[in-house]
Amino acid sequence: MFSQSLFAQLMRMGLLLALTLVAVHHSPTLLDVLAQQAINSGCHQQTGDSQDHSHHHH
Repeated sequence: MFSQSLFAQLMRMGLLLALTLVAVHHSPTLLDVLAQQAINSGCHQQTGDSQDHSHHHH
């Protein structure tokens, strides 16, 4: 299970995160798709109650 060093795993995850952020930053279409997905699955999801939330998203 621990055949690779923790440092190597963290470096690989950091590189993957950096590449993902660069890809999203340079692709407005991908950014729009991810934003829409976040809205659909986030706090704007319809739960059946009609509470008024006092927070606003910009």
